Order: sequence, then C-alpha cells, then structure tokens
Amino acid sequence: MVAEDELFERERELAVLDGLVEQQRRGGMALALIEGPAGIGKSRLLHEVRESARGAGYRVLWARGSDFERSLPFGVVRQLFEPALVAGRDRWLSGSAAAAARVFDPSEVGLPATDVGFAVLYGLSWLTANIAAEGPLLLAVDDLHWCDRASLQFLAYLLRPIEDRGLLVVATVREGETSEDAKLLSEISHDPAAVSIHPTPLSESAVGELVRHRLGGAGQEGFVEACRRATGGNPLLLHEVIKALKTDGVHPDALRPSMIRDVGPRAVLRSVLLRLARLPADAAALAQAVAVLGDSAGVPAIAALSGLDDARVASAAHALVAAEILGPQSPLGFVHPLVRDAVYLDLAPAERELLHERAAKVLMELEASPELIANHLLMTPRRADRSVAARLTEAGRAAMGRSDPDNAMAYLGRALIEPPPPEQRPPLLVDLGLAEAFANQKAASAEHLAAGYAAIEDPQERAAVAETLAQTLLFTAPASQAAAVVRQAADELGPGQEDTRWRLEALELFSVNLGADVPDAGARMEAARGGLRGDGQGARMLAAIVSSDWALAGGSVAECCELALAALADGALIADDPSLMMSGIAAGVLALADRDEAPVVWEAAAAQGHRSGSKLALSGLYVGQVNGWHARGQLEEAEAAWRRAKLVAEPWRAVPAEIAYGSAFMAEVLIERGELAGARDLLDGQPPMPPGSDLDAHSRRAEAELLLAERRPDDALAAVDRYRATLRDRIVNPAWAPWRSLRAAALIGLQRNEEAAELLEEELGWARRWGAPGAVSRVLRLLGMTGANHRLDLLEEAVATTEGSSAQLVHAKALIALGSAIRRDRRPSAAREPLRRGLELAVRCGAKPLAIQARTELYAAGGRPRRDALTGPDSLTPSERRVAELAAEGRANRDIAQLLFVTPKTVEFHLTAVFRKLGISTRAALADVLLSSHP
Repeated sequence: MVAEDELFERERELAVLDGLVEQQRRGGMALALIEGPAGIGKSRLLHEVRESARGAGYRVLWARGSDFERSLPFGVVRQLFEPALVAGRDRWLSGSAAAAARVFDPSEVGLPATDVGFAVLYGLSWLTANIAAEGPLLLAVDDLHWCDRASLQFLAYLLRPIEDRGLLVVATVREGETSEDAKLLSEISHDPAAVSIHPTPLSESAVGELVRHRLGGAGQEGFVEACRRATGGNPLLLHEVIKALKTDGVHPDALRPSMIRDVGPRAVLRSVLLRLARLPADAAALAQAVAVLGDSAGVPAIAALSGLDDARVASAAHALVAAEILGPQSPLGFVHPLVRDAVYLDLAPAERELLHERAAKVLMELEASPELIANHLLMTPRRADRSVAARLTEAGRAAMGRSDPDNAMAYLGRALIEPPPPEQRPPLLVDLGLAEAFANQKAASAEHLAAGYAAIEDPQERAAVAETLAQTLLFTAPASQAAAVVRQAADELGPGQEDTRWRLEALELFSVNLGADVPDAGARMEAARGGLRGDGQGARMLAAIVSSDWALAGGSVAECCELALAALADGALIADDPSLMMSGIAAGVLALADRDEAPVVWEAAAAQGHRSGSKLALSGLYVGQVNGWHARGQLEEAEAAWRRAKLVAEPWRAVPAEIAYGSAFMAEVLIERGELAGARDLLDGQPPMPPGSDLDAHSRRAEAELLLAERRPDDALAAVDRYRATLRDRIVNPAWAPWRSLRAAALIGLQRNEEAAELLEEELGWARRWGAPGAVSRVLRLLGMTGANHRLDLLEEAVATTEGSSAQLVHAKALIALGSAIRRDRRPSAAREPLRRGLELAVRCGAKPLAIQARTELYAAGGRPRRDALTGPDSLTPSERRVAELAAEGRANRDIAQLLFVTPKTVEFHLTAVFRKLGISTRAALADVLLSSHP
C-alpha cells in the first residue's frame, strides 16, 4: 500500500539533503538550492529536509517568498526569525546583533532617509551566529526567486562572514522565473558553498504507480502514458489532473487517454476553480482575501477583508484545506503559488483594485507596517487622496531607512502623482531624488533633487537639506553638483549661523578632492587655518578639511596633526558625522604622519559606522584603512580592510567611487606582496575616475608603481608623467604624491642616476618639511641607491629615521638597502645584521619579494637566514598577532570577532595557535610576552 504522502523517485535528492544535515551538525556552513520548474516538487523536498533536520537536533527556521510581498524589506528575514525571537530576543539580539533589532520592531518606521542597510546586515549575521552558537541551525526558504531584495542581501552577506557555524541554508528556486534581483540571486546560487539539486520529472513507472494509488486503477491502455506525456512527469500537474478526474467522479475502468487534455497551468486554474465552486460561499471569500493579502497575513486581517467572523474563517479554512487549496500551515497560505495565482487572476481587474483598497484600510486599522499598507495602495486607483499620499510618503521614508531605494522610489513616485499637499511636495521631491541617487538613477535624481531643493524657502531648512544632498551627490554624481548646492545654501544664511556655514563650506572644499572646480579653494583653506574658533561640528569638520589640505600643500606634521587632533577631540566629530568623511580625512592625516593615533581613530569610527550602518561611511573608512595599514607595513590588515570595503559595497547597484578608488590602494598592497597579476587585474578593472580628482591621480600612481615592479622603466616613466599631470597644483607632499621619487626610480632603472638624484634631492626637501619618518626615509633610501656621495650615510640616516616608528615596511626596505650597500663595499660581516633585521621585518609585514631579496643578500654576505620561527612571538602570523594583541587588552572572544569581522570560533582557533606558539596557557601572560617581542 502506498502512503498518501509518499514521495516518488526522490531518493537521490533526499540522500544529498540528509548528507548535508549530518555534515553540518559537526560545524561549518553549507547552502543547498533545490532548483526546477513549477510543480516539480521543490517545496516538498524542502519540507522533508526540515523534518530531517528537526530529527537531527537542528533549530529550524522557515520562510516563504511571495510575488506580492517581495517589495516588503526583510519580509523573508522576519518570517525566519520572528517566531524564534519570541522567546530568545534578549539573548540573541545582543552585542553586534542589536543592530538588527529595527528589522523586528514595528515602531521603527521613522528612520532617517539615509543609507543604513549595512548595520542591519551585520546585525543579522550576528543574530544568526548567536542562534547557531547554541546548536545546529537550518534556514529554509521556499520560493527564493520571490524573496525581497533586503533578505536576499542578507543571505548573500551571510555566506561570507559565518563560515564555521553549524549552519545549513536550503532554498527552492523556480527555473525560468524572472527575478528583479537576478544578480543577487545569481551570486547566491554560484557561491562556492552552494550545492545544486535538480529534481527530475517522474518516469512512466512512477506516474503509473501514483495513478493507480490515487484513482484505484490505471485505466484503459495508454492512459498512464498519456498522463506522463501530457504532464511531462510534473508531480503538481499530475496531481491536478487526478484531482479533476476524481472531482468528476470518473470510474477507474473508464479512464482513457482522450480525457487528458489542456494540461498545464490552465489545468491547475480549471481544477482549483472547480473545487472552489463546489465549496460554501465563505470559502471563496476567504480564498480571495488570502490571495489579495498574501500568505503571511494574520487571521484578523483576513477576517476583516473577507467579512467573516473568526468561527466562519475557521470553518472556511477547514474546507479549503480539505480541498487542497490552502495548506494546513499557520498563517494561512495556499498549497502552491500556482493555486494562489488561479484564485487571484480569477478576480476581475476592478474587483482586484477594490479589494486592495479595502485591504489597505484594514491594515491601517490594524496598524500594519507602512510598506505593507503601501503595497496595496500601489494597486489601487488614483483618487487624489492626500491621506494616501501621506501613507505612501511614510512608507517611502521607511524603505530608505531600511536601505531599500527601489521600493522607496515606487512609493514616493506614486505619492507624488496622488498628489501630496503643496507644502509637502518639496521634501517629497528631495526624498525621491535621494532614493533615485542610491539606485543609480542619475538623470531622474538630478531632476527631482533640483526641483525639491529649489522649492524650499527657509534658509536654515535649505542648509540642512543641502548638507544631506551634498553628502549623497559627492558619491553619486559629479562632485561639482554637490559643491554648487552647498555654496548656494551657505550664501543664503544670515548672521549668527557661522557654524552651519562652516559645515557647508567643509563639504564644498572636500569636493575638490573628488574633482570639483572651486576656484578660490586654496585661498579659503589658508584663511580658515587662522580663523577657526569654537568647538561646533562645523568648526571640527572644517578643521579636518584644512588639516588635510595643509598636509598636502606644504604643512608640517606638527601643524597638521594639531589641527586633525583638534577636529577629533572628545569623539564628537565621529559621533555627529554620519558619513564619517571628515573623521576619515582627519585619520588620514594622522596615518600620513605615521602617527599611532590613526588606528585608534579607525576603530572608533568603524564602531560608529556599524551603529549607524552607512555603507557610504564604512566603505570610505575601510578604503582609507587600506592605504593607512599599507603605510604602517601591515599588509594583511590592509587586505582585510579591502575585503571589508568590498563586502559593505556589494549590495550597491553601482560601484561607489570610493571602492574604485580603493582598487588603486589595494593594487599597491598586492605589489608589495609580489602578486603583480592580481594588481594588474584590479587596475585594469577600474572604471574611469573623475578627471582632476585625487581618485584619478592615485590610480595613475598605482599604475606607475606596477610598471616599475614589472621592470618596465620606459613605460613607468611615461606613466609617472601622466600621474604628475593629474595632480592638483597645491599638492607637494611626497608622502601622498611621490611623483619625483617614482620618476627617479624609473630613471635609475634606465641608468640615468644623475637625473634621478636631482629629483630626489628636491623631493627630500619637501619630505623633511613634512617631517614624517616614512616619507623622509623613503627618499633617503632611493637617494642612497643612486650612487650619490655619502650613500652609506644616506642609508644609515634612512634606517635611523624610521627606527621605532610605525613605518615598519619602509624601515625594512632601508635596512635591506643599507645591508646590501655594505656587502657591496666588501664588508659582509657588517652587512649581516641590518640584512637579518630587514628580513625579519619583511616577513612580519608579509612583503614576499622584499623578503626574497633580503635572503639573497644575506646568503651573499655569508649569513644563514634563520628559518621561519616555529615558536615564539616571531612565529605568529599577522592575523594571530592581531588577535593576540586584542586579547592582551582584555577583550572577550566575541568582541574581538566583531571588531575583526570574523567569528568567535576563528578567534578561538587563532588564540589556540598563539598559546601553543608562545608556550603559555592563560591570557594574563599575553601582554608580557608580546611586549617583550616589540623592537
């Protein structure tokens, strides 16, 4: 006897899924995608793996995508986690996971219209980690192709940071279904962790067994074959054919091939409507209400829309479940999306519009989320109703608050034509323009922003809007647009608003870095150096900009760091700077000066960025860290910062300018690591940079450095000339723009040492004027390599200049250059010590070509390089050392994990290796051992 719910010919698929369930119990992460056409049995396999996982001790969280509800941000995420959070909210939404609390809080509808999505994604990943830490976890998502974009972003993000948990993600995907987020869906499906499962159509043997079981016989000759041929072996279509025959009361002996006709979605439609017509009227009303409201609607909303009381809802639901139209799950939902489509599409268009209008009113009374209400309002006829415009505007701002510009555009665009009251039109235009900017709709964004801003009359309000607009336009439009907006707003301010004016001026002057033409920028920078007063946010922002300009234009480390530190004092700039632009600029000055305060500022700014969640802020901050960690010789940290920058930016539709900018920084890191092919790929893959911007200049600098590393001095010389032509006239600091020393390096490669020495003497003057150890040492080293007089004196000074500084990679290069020069002076024994020290530093920095050079020189000097240490502080990898240093400060594993973007298990793994290599067993001993290892 065949059981009613027995699966046919799915042994292979079940074996793969059961294997994953068993495998992930022991840790790790896996993703399985069950892919196939509608009706092939994907949802049934998902049900089976859920039951298997429950039996294996998993916590199972389940959700289902919906074509109607795909515009609700984090709708699938809420379905997954809300049931579990009823009991575990305080436990699991703690620490970094707290950033995700807004997703599950219905009161979080007034979030600012800024880019806040990353904090939520980061928080959700930690929510998942917290739950998975208590035992193996299965996330099961049916109909992933209808998943909302925000939830897809979460799943794509989840595949990266949590690799060592007992986590299994299984989802179904309908083949051939057009997805609004095809790129994200493709990214998930092509992840290396993904296992694809493709259920096949049923064979004629399986079809015959199913027919005999459900109909009591196989009918006349050829009937089973006709069923197989007509349905293609699709289980759902086959079941619908069988249901139709049973409903018609056909006797098994009368079954003949000619009865099988019009099979496919039409058969589903006909079968469903036939079954529905034979049920009481309440059942039809309930089915229509569920079809309009969507599968996740609660009973109160369904009852109100259908006009039934709770008892009649229960009775009608029972009848619909028995007729296999609704499933037995809670909340009420159809057994298959095709069944829902049959009911929904049977409604006349006007009837559908009116039901959606009534649904919106019902949901308003139930205080549902603004986006859920707005989804129904989008499907209603326009009635010039201002309350509808207000609801849609609220939903649009909530969508932007959750970093969902696509839905924000839909809601705000419809609100605009409803229309809103005249006084609400200007801010609505601005909101719509901001959403379009983040969605990379540049032409529409420019039109709506200009119209909205022009219609605002109050100067103070215009200034506030201008600041927000500029921060957006700087990275989504030509920088000149941002400069014009803030310049105009500043000119309109009256007396007594100096700090507000400074806020706007700081943004205008910053636009110069991104290619804007601000004719009097230099003079205003110089005037501001002596005129800044007060500790308002505007004064701090302007101090940060001025410190950066003066650092590039000839100031000293002492002068510029004083300004930068004043801007950063008390943490107020970081706390009140949502974009983190000014904080990052001030930190960049400290990094350029080789100051140890830079990493402290980065850490504080990153913490603030995670709290606010701005992708713009965090991507820019991490890109700056790539350059800063490189300058400090911590190449692995630089690479980790680059990965974080890309991870933050991945959900963006367009590549932010700062990420493209970071490609040049990362290419320089790869050059130091000897990965020239990777550096070439990065630079060749860059989009065009804004002409006249620092972004364009640094890309050209990286190109010149790569050509030098590739031993192509002729090409490098030409590249340096192109680089120099893109630099702004005010930039003279070789710590930022070393065009002279790059040209000299190319000339040395062409044996034109006298020309090189002349350039380096000039650059040395500017480096000494700046005063940072790394900049001075770098030029001294190159000057010593030209064969200049007193070359050993120059190289010894290069070493002494960076001794004890943070510029460890520059120091390593100076030591190796000095040792090499001493060896060539035929003093091999004296050469060994600087070569050995340089080698140790090069290995610690992760600079492989430099380490190879040092080993070669050390062998030539008669030395025997020590093997890479297996124990002791020198044996620690950069990642192990970083974890050890944070643990030595007293931080817990979870805090370290959140700071470094890894999991607690990864931290535990590193600390285990640290304890073994250092021969200690407690954290208390870490600080002393690490301190004794510092040079």
